[in-house]
Amino acid sequence: MNMYDYLKWRGDLSFAQDGFNIVDNLLFSYACYTDLSEVIKEDETITLKEAAERYFETHKEEEVLKSGSFIAHAPVILRRMGESNRFGDVKMSGYIRNVDKSSTEQFSAVCFEYEPRKAYIAFCGTDDTIIGWKEDFQMSYKVINAQKKAAKYLNSVAKKPFFTYNVGGHSKGGTLAVYAAMKANKNIRKKLINVYSNDGPGLSGMSMDQEAYDSIKSRIIKIIPEFCIVGLLFDNEEDNLVIKSDKALMMQHDAVSWQILGTHFEEGKLAKESLLIHQGLFEFLNSMDISQREKLVTKMFETFDKAGIENTTDFTQKGFPLVIKFLKEVVSVDESARQSFIDLLSVFGKLASEKAGNTIRQKVKETTDQISELLNRDNKKDKSQ
Repeated sequence: MNMYDYLKWRGDLSFAQDGFNIVDNLLFSYACYTDLSEVIKEDETITLKEAAERYFETHKEEEVLKSGSFIAHAPVILRRMGESNRFGDVKMSGYIRNVDKSSTEQFSAVCFEYEPRKAYIAFCGTDDTIIGWKEDFQMSYKVINAQKKAAKYLNSVAKKPFFTYNVGGHSKGGTLAVYAAMKANKNIRKKLINVYSNDGPGLSGMSMDQEAYDSIKSRIIKIIPEFCIVGLLFDNEEDNLVIKSDKALMMQHDAVSWQILGTHFEEGKLAKESLLIHQGLFEFLNSMDISQREKLVTKMFETFDKAGIENTTDFTQKGFPLVIKFLKEVVSVDESARQSFIDLLSVFGKLASEKAGNTIRQKVKETTDQISELLNRDNKKDKSQ
């Protein structure tokens, strides 16, 4: 079963009847993707049910789900939570959402009080804005604005006397949760029960504070799907909980696909293909120094800006020419980065074709071969000039 099924099965039991569990963590961290900036007023505390009702006064489920967004189900999950006995009376407070193109910042967080003096602080992962994705890439060479905001937010919100807190998020939200817990004041760290990273990247060397990290490491619960790419980036050697998904390949990052068994997840085994891709990404990143990574990210997103890309769904409308232009920017940093990326591309193509049927397999092979040929051809052209 997935999150929807869990809500039908467990939704009638309050937290007093059946305490907080690891699946509740995923629901809170996924529901917080919902943009509630026009729903919750500053410094307002409302129930989860009220927040969902206000949101759907101006939105329709069918329109939300038709958006094509990989987080399209978040508002609907929020609504189903609001309709349940378990989550309906949960108090929401401290809601914040900032998306600022000029400072490259996409940050959102909220506090869910699910029992008296017990709360879950949820950090939103990357949404569909291109700003959010740029910030993700920037984590490869610096501490991003969202990480700084997360640390400040946790210190500000988690200071109620006699309260204890779970902290978490999905994707980048998981990274923000770990970073915020690591950077929290010592008295705040003592109030943290667990820190959940739901398929979130690890902390890069630029953002790691080893001593502070070691003080919370035993409370970090890292959850990744069997085919994992995002969660293995900048791996900090946590004990990962590997779980099953009902989707294939990279789509397993979608939290709605995660398989639930009772009050836990259905455990699985990390796919060997994930380790191959992880190694490929590791080599690609290590083929560039910090300044080259920054140059790469800047060039990539300048390309997107010129093409009028504002969110991820724009890519499907701009088509193959934009993809090729984007890839040319990726491999223009230097020769080692070019070759590392072409090698990585071949790994993706091989895995996708192995998992697909004959027609799709042939299409994947044609596409990856075409991209590799174009990149190599441009490389020869550059050298001859």
